[in-house]
Amino acid sequence: MLITEIFSILLIVVGITLGIYLIISLRKINSTLDILVRDLPSLNEKLDKILEDFKIITAKAVNISDETEKRVLDISTTIQNVRNTVSKFSFKGKDSYNRNPIQELLSNLTAFSKGFSAFWHKLNN
Repeated sequence: MLITEIFSILLIVVGITLGIYLIISLRKINSTLDILVRDLPSLNEKLDKILEDFKIITAKAVNISDETEKRVLDISTTIQNVRNTVSKFSFKGKDSYNRNPIQELLSNLTAFSKGFSAFWHKLNN
C-alpha cells in the first residue's frame, strides 16, 4: 500500500463522517424549523395585540399633546390680553416713572381725606 492509497482511504472515511454529520445536522435544523413554524402563529397573534395596544397608546399620547398645546396657547393668549389691558391703564406722565389712573385715584382720595380731616378738625376747634 502506498501512501496515496492510505490518504485516499482516510479521505473517504472523513468524507463519509462529514456526510453523516451533515445529515444529522440537517435533521436537527429541520426539526427546529418545524417547531418555529408551529409557534409563529401564536407569536403573531400576541404581536398583533401588542401593536394594537401600542396604536391606542400612541393615539392617546397625540391627543394629550394636542390638548396641552391648545391649553398653552389659551394661557398665552390670556396672558397677552392681560398685558394689553394693563398697558392701557398705564401711561407715562411728566414723572420719570409710570403711574396708572388707579394710583392717581388713590393718591387723590388720600389727599382728599387728609384735607377733609384737617377741615373738620379746624371746624370743631
